[in-house]
Amino acid sequence: MWTIFKIVNLWWLLTSTYAWPMLVLPLMPLLVLANAGMLISMSFLPIRFNIDAKSGWVLLAILGLTLWSMWLDGWSAGFMTAMQYFPVLYLMQLPYEYLKDLLKFTTKWYAILLIPALILYWLLLFTTLPSVGTFNHSDYPPYTNYIFYIKTTENRGLFERFNAFFLEPGHQALVDTFLMVANRFNFKKCKWLYVLALGVIFSFSLAGYLLSAIGFILLKVNSLMKFLAVAASITAISAGAYLWSGGDNALNDLIISRLERDESDGIKGNNRFFNNTDYEYDKSLGTKYFWIGVKTKANMALIGGAGYKIYILYYGMIGTILAFLLYLSLIPSRPDYRYTISFFILIALCFLQRSYPFWYSWLFTFVAGIYIAKDEKDRESTTGTESNQKYIAQR
Repeated sequence: MWTIFKIVNLWWLLTSTYAWPMLVLPLMPLLVLANAGMLISMSFLPIRFNIDAKSGWVLLAILGLTLWSMWLDGWSAGFMTAMQYFPVLYLMQLPYEYLKDLLKFTTKWYAILLIPALILYWLLLFTTLPSVGTFNHSDYPPYTNYIFYIKTTENRGLFERFNAFFLEPGHQALVDTFLMVANRFNFKKCKWLYVLALGVIFSFSLAGYLLSAIGFILLKVNSLMKFLAVAASITAISAGAYLWSGGDNALNDLIISRLERDESDGIKGNNRFFNNTDYEYDKSLGTKYFWIGVKTKANMALIGGAGYKIYILYYGMIGTILAFLLYLSLIPSRPDYRYTISFFILIALCFLQRSYPFWYSWLFTFVAGIYIAKDEKDRESTTGTESNQKYIAQR
């Protein structure tokens, strides 16, 4: 039954991040199926369910988000919100060995699914291949479907960006980045992370690049020399991309040039909102609608893009605060402070440009990462204490 739980966990991570095969089915039944699959498989495991104060706070945070969604959109929205966040309660019940095995399984099999997607992507850069038809989504141009890879028919300019089986390159890069963070960028212990790193590189996602770089610096750079080495490497790559062929290359066009100063967006790559979105957001500032959302006030069909403004317009600042309170409630007592704070910073940065705190790819990697880090810190502390006691006894 543990294998079933691991499969459901991976399946729901992909589904919640809009992997194309699951988008042909309604979301609500899939939510119920994911929760039922996890609960039923967990009931057969030799695990003692412990509803402690920490679980109580998390449950209270989920209840707050559920009631807020219900108030905004009705019973159906409230039920969906509860189903989206309930899996974190199951993850919190898993002992260290189970949670570590779950992260290992998820990382491995996600990378295995990514390998044929990358191969198809590289081949299609130079040749044509037979497809299984097209995949259509109401919010995007049609995709040519190669099962493991869906290639957009939209002309994205100089170089095709890798999105694997997801709708957007940014979705794929986000999953890759958060899984690498959950594994602490430990490429020596987990060779599958190299596949994920390739996914980020060929996504040409500015957010993916920045989150990966910031995450690596926060977690792995422990000295000034290491920081200078990382900074020098990034500078050299950026300069090379800018100078190579007069800047006429994919890295400069899709990443470096988007970091230039822009009068309206701050940087060029920050153009994540439709004009009407900016208008409605600016109009809501200083009013009650900034706090409760503008769903009853504005034509939501005209509001589009990605990022914090969309989330605030939909759920209001109250809904935004409730979402962050949930993530804070997930933090265990006596955590690995550096790791936990670093991951929370990455969650906050990601929210600014792609606000999907209910995605299981966020929730799973955050919970798995911080709880594994806490347990490993506790084990190191215990080992150190025992060694000191043995040394004292020998003396």
